[in-house]
Amino acid sequence: LRLALRYIHMLDDDPPPPTLGAYTQPVSTTVRECQLLFDRGCVWAFSLHREEAVACFQRAAEADSACAMAHWGVAFANGPDYNWNESAGFFAAAAQHAGYPSFKVAADALERAAAALTDESPQRERDLVGALALLFEWPVTPTAAQRKVAYADAMQALAERPNYAADADVQALAADAVMSLAPWALYGADQAPTPVAVRAKAPLERGLAADPAHPYLCHLRVHLDEMGPRARFHWPSAEALRRTDATDAGHLLHMPSHLDIQVGDYSAAMQANREAISADLRQLARAPQRFSIYSGYVVHNMEFLAWAAMLAGNKGAALAAAGQIETFLDEARLASNPMLPAFFESYLATRPMVASLSAAGRSESRRPQEASVARSGARAVWALGGAPLAAPARGRAALPLAHPLPSFRPRPGLRREGRRSGGPGGAGGVRGSAHADGAGDTRLGRSAGSHWALSGPFSDLPPTGHAAEAQHDGRGALRPDRSCGARGGALLPRGPPRGELGRARRRRRKVRRDAVRRARRLPDASAPDVRRAARRAGPPRARRAAVRGGPRHLPQERLVARRAAALPRRGGARAAAEGGRGGAGRGGGGGRRRGARELRVRAGELGLGEATGA
Repeated sequence: LRLALRYIHMLDDDPPPPTLGAYTQPVSTTVRECQLLFDRGCVWAFSLHREEAVACFQRAAEADSACAMAHWGVAFANGPDYNWNESAGFFAAAAQHAGYPSFKVAADALERAAAALTDESPQRERDLVGALALLFEWPVTPTAAQRKVAYADAMQALAERPNYAADADVQALAADAVMSLAPWALYGADQAPTPVAVRAKAPLERGLAADPAHPYLCHLRVHLDEMGPRARFHWPSAEALRRTDATDAGHLLHMPSHLDIQVGDYSAAMQANREAISADLRQLARAPQRFSIYSGYVVHNMEFLAWAAMLAGNKGAALAAAGQIETFLDEARLASNPMLPAFFESYLATRPMVASLSAAGRSESRRPQEASVARSGARAVWALGGAPLAAPARGRAALPLAHPLPSFRPRPGLRREGRRSGGPGGAGGVRGSAHADGAGDTRLGRSAGSHWALSGPFSDLPPTGHAAEAQHDGRGALRPDRSCGARGGALLPRGPPRGELGRARRRRRKVRRDAVRRARRLPDASAPDVRRAARRAGPPRARRAAVRGGPRHLPQERLVARRAAALPRRGGARAAAEGGRGGAGRGGGGGRRRGARELRVRAGELGLGEATGA
């Protein structure tokens, strides 16, 4: 009986709670469960998963109905934010009596919060409840969005009080209220901050001084900086989110990629979005019933991953991310909310977009498509118009566009322009610059035929007017050059897929062998002539190893030199034996001369110079 009761109790238990870190905001409650649920609701609200935040705040209010801040949280999570506001139809959606979002639910929660306040309640809670009451009205009127101004003014006044100067949560709420006045419009065309951006920066700086790792302050600081000059990006906030202990708050994990992709750190952007997608899918498994609106953030992460992969030249990862979008946006999810089909339709064009911008675009675009009406529009547009739009990357006539679309197919004609610099053991590294093949079409590349190229609207990465330099990290890869702003430069990928790299190597070897054969057939051909022809044909293997730099490649280079030094003994002995068998015309002396000549040619192919041959 005890085992049966224990099993029933296990069935009634909730699934394991998400990992949301050690964040806490003490409120006036004596119920431990209420405080725990309130903290979880705050982290979900800071991660903009407001639907889950409302559920946590409501459970906190059920655990302790006398906790005014629990009711405050229900109202706050039902309000607008930086991403969902009047321009995206928030106030029309909030005009419902129940569900999320609902101004009716928020207004009722504020009434309960005001009733829970007593003379002994902290002044901080009184101030926050009073300020938030300025934001909501019921029923919703066409002028409801104007109430954001009164709320922002009240929160800014609170944040400027000396007793709240070190309160990171109050400063974060003030910055959120101010930034929501001009979402995604914080800078002008000349990248000068608007008055709203100037107002929002003050509480952000005060709050980050008090708590540099506050999740909402770091989140908002990335949003504040991402549209401004790259040299002023606040990287400590991005790194704090990258190292956050709230490992199940997917949107917080995603936010550093907003800055990574702008400085060319596509590898970091891909990794951040992979982690964010994994966290969001774990939360989807825990609470699928509260994942309607937040689905947009998950798809945003997947599309962000696809773009970062395209810019990095990783077609496989880009197509995999497109497949994730198609799997996630199934018919059941699109039918769960009337606004989702129209909102998500453009995301379903990711696969044809990737295919149109790749060398294999034709085969990919021929994949059979679903017959769903919700899925057909965007794909049809890309199927009919994707090829003309992507034509600038393929060298054909195209539609006139303000910015050409990016292409990441192999470009065999690229040249690496760089200079040697001293490195470990004399191997050195290479610093090179991205060079433009045409107006508005900046491409990055390394050696001929061995790298994916980049062109398109992101040709200003890094910022226009700065040299897009990259430096080898000693392992054959390129890392961002930090000389451009606080963290700038271009990050080139490690190379094309393995199959394409093998084909490129075989082509280079064949070209080099053919050049050496042609040079040997010439009358009066000397060893320097043959060596020069081999060098013109392509970079020798030993030279490529030396260019990579780093001590890891030095033993291989020495081994190649040792093998080359042993060539004359083998060649001379073999030729001498053949000369002994073939008569005076094939004597040992002639064999030794041919062996020495073979060594010099081989050394020239390996780029080891005359010294080894001598």
